[in-house]
Amino acid sequence: MSNFIFTDSPEEQNDSVTRRREFYIGGSELNKIFEDFYKGDIIQNIFEKLCYMNKEEHSDIPQPDWAIFGHQAEEIIRKYVNKIYKRNYRPAVAINDEKQSRTNVDGYDPKAKQQLWECKTYSGKEDISKYTKQIVYYMLRNNIKECLLTTLSKDVVDDGGKKVRNITIEELNDSELAKRLKFHIIKLEDYTELANQIEKLTDKYRELYNYISRSNLMKKYIEDYKSMILQEDDMIANFMKSF
Repeated sequence: MSNFIFTDSPEEQNDSVTRRREFYIGGSELNKIFEDFYKGDIIQNIFEKLCYMNKEEHSDIPQPDWAIFGHQAEEIIRKYVNKIYKRNYRPAVAINDEKQSRTNVDGYDPKAKQQLWECKTYSGKEDISKYTKQIVYYMLRNNIKECLLTTLSKDVVDDGGKKVRNITIEELNDSELAKRLKFHIIKLEDYTELANQIEKLTDKYRELYNYISRSNLMKKYIEDYKSMILQEDDMIANFMKSF
């Protein structure tokens, strides 16, 4: 079991929010972990994670526009959801050292029926199955039964239903949000099989990660791989700066 720390309040934070981020399994990693296990690429997955321990020190690749929009929209949507649902969702993180999990959630309100809140933006057809592994993982690791998932379509369409552009942050007023937002209740009890799969795969991932990260035999391979990754990052950063 883990306890949430609100990340919008510096007074409540401690070093568990940022320390050894590479050591923990985050919810956003779940889809890739599942994919790499079934493709047989899980060892490469772990190598890449170990090699990106200090990535921030070596790379200044800018965030893509969709990521910037997502972060900005999340804050606007959280305020709207709190207002209409009378909630007090705040961004939070929880560390579970036993399971090596780090759950960084868009919103947590211990008094709400749906204690977790997640926000996703999308283009085209909505597909909430892309988010269920992450959400089930968050609920599973924190003994929470329900999550309120809020989704926002970014598409601005013409009279014929054809997309012409993405909506801008400046256009996300209450009237626009009321038209665009969809709400889904995700219940842990409805995903028992997926929860069991998550337990099995993350347990195995943790076992492999700890073996590889502590093995003297693997250190040289990891350092060589890290050098290659950092060179690629520098090349990408220089390429982006050329525009």
